[in-house]
Amino acid sequence: MDNIVFSLTRVPDAITDRVVYTAHVQTNGTIGRDELAERLAERTKQDASLWKYFLDALSEEIMTQLIAGYRINLGQLTTGFAIRGAFMSEDEAFDPERHQLIATIRTLDPLKSAMSAVLPENVTLGLTCTVAAVMDAVTKRVSEITGTNRVLIQGQKLGISPDNPDEGVWLVNAKTGDIVATATVERSDSQTIDCVFAEPPEPGTYTLVVSCRNGMRESLKPATAKVKNIVVKAE
Repeated sequence: MDNIVFSLTRVPDAITDRVVYTAHVQTNGTIGRDELAERLAERTKQDASLWKYFLDALSEEIMTQLIAGYRINLGQLTTGFAIRGAFMSEDEAFDPERHQLIATIRTLDPLKSAMSAVLPENVTLGLTCTVAAVMDAVTKRVSEITGTNRVLIQGQKLGISPDNPDEGVWLVNAKTGDIVATATVERSDSQTIDCVFAEPPEPGTYTLVVSCRNGMRESLKPATAKVKNIVVKAE
């Protein structure tokens, strides 16, 4: 199983002064009631509306029993309530300003067994991209684009999926960050992007933004690289 991935964030360790990292699991999105009902309908050959009714009833009953003080055993996991916060004496009452009622989940053997087969993948490096140079392919000038000339972008981890609207190349207003021109990507790989601004902005100085996943999964947030002081000239 390779559908669980994570990225790392650098954090300071105040006690040892060492550099440490915390992991953040990248989600594939959220499955709502309607989608879950559709999936259950396909699996069981039952009508999706029946599953929606069942899921609504199940959710309401779980909430009712939790509020009544019960722990719910769902076979794969159990859920219940716990209280967070310190009490200073044995007879101290619950104080909403100092204590918090929270829901907890504990995994049971079937889920633990399934989890043991999962080896999460570190995709931190896959979420980066860098731009080393932006060159007009016609004039050969670096950091300068003339009209609709083809633009050559070189760097690392630059692979772009042209069909994904979250990935691409843009020129943005250096002050406001507003997009002023969108490039048409003609070809890209991990080190090179060939693109054209069919409708370039007015002559001036802009910031070029590259957003890409370098072939990483669609659920991951694209990595972004920015290059300041890109000069656009009229043809």
